[in-house]
Amino acid sequence: MRRFLSFRDFDWTLLGMVLLLCAVSVFEIYSATLHTKFAGFHTKQLFWIAAGLAAMFIMAKIDYHRLLDWVPWVYGVFLVALVAVKLVGHKVLGAKRWISIGPAHFQPSEWMKLVLILLLAR
Repeated sequence: MRRFLSFRDFDWTLLGMVLLLCAVSVFEIYSATLHTKFAGFHTKQLFWIAAGLAAMFIMAKIDYHRLLDWVPWVYGVFLVALVAVKLVGHKVLGAKRWISIGPAHFQPSEWMKLVLILLLAR
């Protein structure tokens, strides 16, 4: 149990490389959008990087055995969501693959890729 409460086995070198890549991407976005109508998009990218880091550390604390126990149920939910795309999906850029949930849009096919990886691992 103690092992799940620490980041002893965490790959800090990989995290450092990812953060370096993120820093380069923020500078690239900043330089590409400077003096355009898209100026300031680098701050939006920083927000998403911070949100991704928070989600990564939260997911790192979850025991993957619990995820594997939930996979059949999640698979069923996303199968229903894929059928819902056919019934109530919205067409964006010529393809019908989005479901609108209030002001947000949800694309079940992208999440289904992750669920299939977990299902095959199970």
